[in-house]
Amino acid sequence: MNLRNLRYFCAAYEVRTTVGAARQCHVTQPVISNAIAQLEEELGAQLFTRQQRGLLPTAAAQRLYRLGGKLLADAEALVETFQDAASHPRLSLRVHPSMNIEHVGRLLRHLRRELAQLQVSVHSEDAGGAGALGEPVDAELVADTCVPSGHAFVPLWDEQYALVVPPDHPLAIREAVALQDLHGVAFVERTHCELAAHWHAGMDALQVVPDVRARVRSEEWALGLVAAGVGVTIAPLHLARRRDDVVVRVDVPELQAARRRVGLAHAGRADGTLAEVLRVCEAWVAGGVLAAL
Repeated sequence: MNLRNLRYFCAAYEVRTTVGAARQCHVTQPVISNAIAQLEEELGAQLFTRQQRGLLPTAAAQRLYRLGGKLLADAEALVETFQDAASHPRLSLRVHPSMNIEHVGRLLRHLRRELAQLQVSVHSEDAGGAGALGEPVDAELVADTCVPSGHAFVPLWDEQYALVVPPDHPLAIREAVALQDLHGVAFVERTHCELAAHWHAGMDALQVVPDVRARVRSEEWALGLVAAGVGVTIAPLHLARRRDDVVVRVDVPELQAARRRVGLAHAGRADGTLAEVLRVCEAWVAGGVLAAL
């Protein structure tokens, strides 16, 4: 199997368009299409369904992405074993606990593809050790509303919010839903959401008091509890809409303006490795990933 074709396929899988994958990989669109066609012929399986808005991965594509990503990572690791680790560029990155792990993973994989020798140290405010709040790092992955004073900000993706409910919940089938319908309703609170004040202010104005059954620090936990029937939650749309065990209501009027922009924040002038990382990130956004999320 040609690793270059596999790399082009992974880019198309992540971006969901051949045009965006071509921009991301710095090749032409036909190169991406030919790589996908060659893989489909080699594997004897269709990888994408072509739609007007882009590419829809098949079950075979999902399996290839999972296995192929590991193969590419192993190939990169093999090369690195023959190189001087001390000479590798390094980036220390603090990730806010409310960030979506799937998007963080996609970003880090892209950085490693474009900057093959890059070594990334990822720190979280939840870690309580190195990289915790206040520990110096090269950059922070945060929402624009949380950018530290004096820091520059490079946007990477936008996130819209929606109401997420269990499939058997009354709000799942109600014709119209508003924020006031959450009064007394079992609710899963995401404690590290920067936009929580937006809908809490709306609830306070309407004298809406939900019945908080759980407080969690991550989107994955919140959606898992919703799927288990513990309560409803308000979460970024991109993650919830990919699950088939919850119902997503994007028609709540008070939430339609609730959006956050996620990006990299850094202090001072970007030099050396950080400058290269920002250049790659800007090309990533130009390739259509920001809109795709």
